[in-house]
Amino acid sequence: MSDKDLLIVGAGLGAFRVAEQLRRRGYCAKITILGAEPHRPYDRPPLSKGMLRGEIQSSEFPGTDELDVDWVLGSRAVSLDIGGNCVVADDGKSYGYSMLVLAPGGRARTLPHLGAGPGLHVLRTIEDAIALRASIQPDRRLIIIGAGFIGCEIAASARQMGASVDLVEALPAPLARVLGTQAGSKVSALHKHHGVRLHMGEMVAEILRNHEGVLSGVGFKNGTKIEGSDVVIGVGMVPEIEWLAGSGIALQDGIVCDSGGRTNVPNVFALGDAAQWWHELASENRRVEHWTTTTDQAAAIAANIAQDPADPPVRLTAAPYFWSDQYDTKIQGIGFIDPSDEIDELTIRGRSVLLYSREGVVRGVVGFSIPGAVMRTKSLIERRAPVREAIELLAA
Repeated sequence: MSDKDLLIVGAGLGAFRVAEQLRRRGYCAKITILGAEPHRPYDRPPLSKGMLRGEIQSSEFPGTDELDVDWVLGSRAVSLDIGGNCVVADDGKSYGYSMLVLAPGGRARTLPHLGAGPGLHVLRTIEDAIALRASIQPDRRLIIIGAGFIGCEIAASARQMGASVDLVEALPAPLARVLGTQAGSKVSALHKHHGVRLHMGEMVAEILRNHEGVLSGVGFKNGTKIEGSDVVIGVGMVPEIEWLAGSGIALQDGIVCDSGGRTNVPNVFALGDAAQWWHELASENRRVEHWTTTTDQAAAIAANIAQDPADPPVRLTAAPYFWSDQYDTKIQGIGFIDPSDEIDELTIRGRSVLLYSREGVVRGVVGFSIPGAVMRTKSLIERRAPVREAIELLAA
């Protein structure tokens, strides 16, 4: 084994981008990608949009054949032996490495008290999207539990497909957990306008089934019941890190990394939904589940693996960026957004922009179909500018 041979655990966006960036940098050592799913890396955001609606049939990243990678797909990592420099998979085989990148991603969070069975869905994989697509029909009523990004996007797609939709959320408004109720009220109005029935501040206590076991609706904790033919649980994801327990890798709601993707173990990096990087802007380690953050992390890790060890490490300093397409509205955000922050709202060309600040310093911005305004604030957030400077810039 070469002292540069690389094993990447996980076959998603992070794995693909690390391999791609390394090959672009002239990295010639062997790269093996070990993935639990039977697919080569594919793009997940379309699962709740174009793929769910049947507009596209595949979201596999182009160029996987050109990476000169050994693919080991359909095999899940089950343990890591740091001393032996190897990962054991559920196929019984051990995969050695000199350099290791952990990109295991996560799985859909479930609600165990609701049980399982026909008509109950999550959305995390291609198979999930295909199964859910078959259940969304104009004559059927879909109930979505959870009004975060995934729940809202599924609701929008289902309405565009003609289905009847109920959106259930324990908090007062959609996206309240991540954006706050001020932004959430705008998302609420958007879905109401498109005919979604909202049940905010409600918690689902049970799945209702008829005497034949066919799903017929849900029951809330307050005793109210609503009818439905299918239920989607969209309450976030759980990082796939249990298999690393006891390995010596530092874990804390994710794989703990510095700002260049290094773990506490030499020659072991991590990125993506399961990785908790140090972020200078947040002044703490954060797990950031954004597509663009994973791409930025991959570029930093590839640079750190490929460069001369004597060179200073590459660190990720960019403000996180995200977007969500719902109907004809694109919600975009940048920075570390906390619903408890002070919020200033501007209207620019009839579109809403919310600025999140703490102690007078702008920390994040969210816009509704006004991408130019959001991106203009990026440098201000990264240099911790006064919020009044951001307001003046956008109001000019």
